[in-house]
Amino acid sequence: MNLETLRYFQYIAKYRNITKASKYFFVSQSTLSRNIIALETELGVKLFERNNKKVDLTEAGEALYGECDMLIRHLEIVTKNVQLAGKGSAGVLKITSPGKLCYMLSVALLLIRQKYPSIKLIVESYEFNEIPSAILYGIYNVGFTYDFAFPGYEELESIPVGTDDFSLIVPSKLFKNPSKESIADIVNSLPLILPSYIEPPFMKLFIHKLQSYAGIRQINTTYVNTTESAVFDVSLGLGYSIVPASLTKAKTSDQNISYITLDDFSAKSTIIMLYKKANSSELVNSFVDIVKNLLQKKILGELIFQKG
Repeated sequence: MNLETLRYFQYIAKYRNITKASKYFFVSQSTLSRNIIALETELGVKLFERNNKKVDLTEAGEALYGECDMLIRHLEIVTKNVQLAGKGSAGVLKITSPGKLCYMLSVALLLIRQKYPSIKLIVESYEFNEIPSAILYGIYNVGFTYDFAFPGYEELESIPVGTDDFSLIVPSKLFKNPSKESIADIVNSLPLILPSYIEPPFMKLFIHKLQSYAGIRQINTTYVNTTESAVFDVSLGLGYSIVPASLTKAKTSDQNISYITLDDFSAKSTIIMLYKKANSSELVNSFVDIVKNLLQKKILGELIFQKG
């Protein structure tokens, strides 16, 4: 199984069209077919049902397509690390976060760079609900996400590093300069758009308060596949959504979206740092220690401030 073949498979599976894939990759249709047949032979399963020019995924093909993006990312990183090692630059630290979740991440990156000035730092954004799996499968070494997105893998260590409020995001073209006083109109005129894969335990509290604002018993709710999809639908004016405030603020450049901070809804999410318990990397352990030291200083500073 190689990167090139996986990319061919992913493209064909997405568009169900070999001719389109051939033009996209600048290769012949026969080359694509040979690669797909080789992949099917390697896996011992049939991935596509072919009917004239149309192709459809089999159940095995659907299963591979669901994991394909993560497989490609993993192989890309492994390939890059091997190439770096061949150049004598094997020190690589891979960190992921869905956005600027906490100031501590920025400080920790500066400190790890000072301690290891020659290392290669890879910091990438990733969908917060997929970060635990990405850490588990070694795509990244350390991840920052929300506690409600962590299913509790035994192999992963979880350390709380901060908290986050939530925001109500609304389409700016429908509600200019929205405030908490606008919530009743928003709830009564638009559907609530939520990611279908995750529901924080306190979401019911949010919905109950929104119902109280609007004076209704039930909220019209639409479910989409990801947080990004929810934000995109809101930008198109299709509804409103509830998202973590830190992620919302990172998107304030989108003029189609306005947000209302729900800091008085008495519910916060905990931001956590994840890494493998069985980790043996000096770089990862050093980064984790830096974050732990920053946490201790932060807690100590808060105690001193309270006493003062």
